[in-house]
Amino acid sequence: MLKNTVNLKSKALDFLSRRDYSYSELYNKLQKYSDDLDQIKFILDQLVVRKFINEERFIENFIYSKSKKYGSVKVKYLLNNKVANKDLINQIYDEAQIDEFSLACQHLIRKFSSAPQDQKEKAKYFRFLQSRGFSSSIAIRAIEETYKY
Repeated sequence: MLKNTVNLKSKALDFLSRRDYSYSELYNKLQKYSDDLDQIKFILDQLVVRKFINEERFIENFIYSKSKKYGSVKVKYLLNNKVANKDLINQIYDEAQIDEFSLACQHLIRKFSSAPQDQKEKAKYFRFLQSRGFSSSIAIRAIEETYKY
């Protein structure tokens, strides 16, 4: 049963005209407008063939936009919620060659003006980097190298 009388293809193109979407993201969005799942899949498959939907391009754009703010752990977590192919995510992330260590150091310098004075403060810096999605090893190394312990 049709929820609204909406042209699904034009709705999908309308969404894609604003930003890139992954297949599953667009699938979930279009479900709000129709109960005919086969029709939604058919339209999305047409868009994939015509290269309006491209998972690789979506992942690359997402990685480059989010890696300025977050570490690999968080970026991959966010991507796993949007793209089903985890191997493709890992492959493209590895090809991106993002220097997480220097990003972590930049985050520390921007957030904290001085070196941690004790273990409690060092733990605070560590938690900050982990909340930004940096791995434990990168967080420890960034704190030690930035403040030269």
